[in-house]
Amino acid sequence: MITYRFLKNPQTISLNKIQFFKKEEDLVKYIEKNNLDLVKRTNSIEFEIIKNLVDLIKAYLSGKKLSLYQNIKDLGIDISIEKKFPTPFSQKVIKYLINNVNYGEITTYSDIGKKINTRAYRAIGNVMKNNPIPLIIPCHRVIRKNGTLGGFMGETDDNWQKNIKLDLLKIEGITQNQLKTSF
Repeated sequence: MITYRFLKNPQTISLNKIQFFKKEEDLVKYIEKNNLDLVKRTNSIEFEIIKNLVDLIKAYLSGKKLSLYQNIKDLGIDISIEKKFPTPFSQKVIKYLINNVNYGEITTYSDIGKKINTRAYRAIGNVMKNNPIPLIIPCHRVIRKNGTLGGFMGETDDNWQKNIKLDLLKIEGITQNQLKTSF
């Protein structure tokens, strides 16, 4: 599920959150709990922006090598890293990840720490855990120093979320030899 809102300019959309659901029923419960309406918009500009966003995500999931973050920014969609990651530390972590860990590459929490001059590896993990737009900000590319996956979307014990992380890495060409996790 993708949630967004219009900014003051009616031609600009702010991407707020991307959320994965284990089952369709979970999505339905989320929609009901949050009183969300699924409506077809008549604004052709909004429709075109959302269509392009969906097309980009589909292309990525089909194996097309692209930077979702940059491509979405190129569509004129506001991602607002400063709002989603309000502390200087979290912004430093996310900016490092976006600018230095490309499609098909992986890094570790400790490698990021070394690059940004901190040993606060758990804090780096917490920044990743609280990423409201996984996939766009590619926290799935960050693994543990020992080569295991670590968590995804704030979960370390729920297999379906780890499987999403593993599937995203497979899409990007990360092999079993690069991870200490069986495919």
